[in-house]
Amino acid sequence: MMRPPTIASAAMLLAGLIGCDRTTDPADPSMQNTPAPAFAAASKAVDPAALTPAPLLVGAEAECRADGQWILCHTTLAVELVSEPVFDLTCGTVYETSHDVRLGMRWYNAADSVIVKRHVTQDLAGTWTLSPAGAGPTLSVEMHANWYDSQYADPTDIGSGVGASHGEFTAKAQGIGLIAHIAGLDRGDDAHRGVFRPIEDPAVAATLCEALTR
Repeated sequence: MMRPPTIASAAMLLAGLIGCDRTTDPADPSMQNTPAPAFAAASKAVDPAALTPAPLLVGAEAECRADGQWILCHTTLAVELVSEPVFDLTCGTVYETSHDVRLGMRWYNAADSVIVKRHVTQDLAGTWTLSPAGAGPTLSVEMHANWYDSQYADPTDIGSGVGASHGEFTAKAQGIGLIAHIAGLDRGDDAHRGVFRPIEDPAVAATLCEALTR
């Protein structure tokens, strides 16, 4: 299995993240800030490997319990990168050092152990530099996002769901300020609603090089 995306690739793919929190409404705003339910005191532990699909990402932890009509799974994934090459600019290769934490909640049907819906929050923070040793000018990068999905075309494929994502990615440099910025809502229609200044934009890429070579 591929390792989770870096901040750079996550920023590039923010518009492609999909999800929802209700099977009847793939992007119901009223559900987007609903806290994940806590386990009931009398709930029964369930082996994550027995679920479809199993919440067993490489490096992730999952705790699952039967609770009435649901099997609820809390998942945690933390990824640490140190001087990881992530993309190239005209001025050189950009290296990332970052901390990425993703907290997930999955609802499985207790009758057949098949997933019904999922909610994930993601918080990333780190730096970019042109030096593999972390020397020289650096940029501060952050990403805060969450996504929801359900209505899976293939219940064995977590990526086949319908839904929406929203969040914000920023890349900033001291003395210059905000350079790259993606923020807003994305649904399955490929239309981004909000700010879209990605690192692929030539003007943004040029400013990134300016900030990294001062």
